[in-house]
Amino acid sequence: MLDQASENNRYREFVLKNRRSMNESMARILFFCAFAGPAIAVDRFLGYCNVSYTSCILMSLALVLLSLGQKVLNRYFPLSLWTVFWGLVGFMVVLTFMCNANVGVYITYALVPMVSLFYCEKFIYLVSVGMNYVMILVSNAMVSDFRFSLRTDFHEPLDWFIAVMGGYTIESIAIGVAGYYLCKRISNHFRSIYNSNVVLDQKYRDEEHKDRVTRAITSLYQCVYVVDLKKNTYEVVQRDNFVSDVVRDEDDLATNIERGVFALVENEDKRQMLEFLDLKTLPARLEKESMVYRECMGKLHGRVQLSFILVEKDEEGKPSSVVFTLRKVA
Repeated sequence: MLDQASENNRYREFVLKNRRSMNESMARILFFCAFAGPAIAVDRFLGYCNVSYTSCILMSLALVLLSLGQKVLNRYFPLSLWTVFWGLVGFMVVLTFMCNANVGVYITYALVPMVSLFYCEKFIYLVSVGMNYVMILVSNAMVSDFRFSLRTDFHEPLDWFIAVMGGYTIESIAIGVAGYYLCKRISNHFRSIYNSNVVLDQKYRDEEHKDRVTRAITSLYQCVYVVDLKKNTYEVVQRDNFVSDVVRDEDDLATNIERGVFALVENEDKRQMLEFLDLKTLPARLEKESMVYRECMGKLHGRVQLSFILVEKDEEGKPSSVVFTLRKVA
């Protein structure tokens, strides 16, 4: 239960970071939308609409102020819901003003619910959809007389309002339900990505810990190799300068073993060391043992112990991979 609670808390921190990032994006969106004012003014200049220049200036000014306010709030209260709804509700208010100023607002009504989706929080999305519908209701009620005057197929403004809101209601329900499932899916996807990252991060820390343990253990040895008996190759894990000076990695394994014995082992122990290091007989020696070792007198290291440690066997049960080590014993 504690682990689950801790995981939920960490995921909540992940969501709040996304909230902060979205608040920053919202400030940019509001600033970009401020250019709608000059665009509508150009439209008015060309004679395609009857929106006043004052309204164009006011809507641009309002959006710029909302953008600046969003930045300030996000700086001091980045995780607060007040910061979230400052931009969302503020934009709704501007849309209502635009409707009242005779700007034809249609698709833009869906912008607030769409942006709120990316917060990946169902509460924020549902509140935004509800308030957006109220904004549509209020703005269309305010312009019903004007819109009615442009039509000849309605008897009174209320008829126009009911007809228009009927369509907007159906669209709002459809968008709201579809968006809710999208929000739920996005949230689940985010949680899945977050959990995957947590697992990968834990695996990385585990592997890092194992690597530190391995380095600590191998530092006790003068030489550690992983030997592939099937391919007759080796991988260097650890070796000191004396061994490095003797072994040439470009040569084959058998050549390096013979060179190493003659360079590092005293004469009286050379024969038994060559026998011990014979890779042809090694699989038979490791069939019943997980490790074989032999001690000898080294020229540089004094008395040393050489060992082969079984790592894995093939399908037939024969040793296929071993670790070779060399360490001082006296």
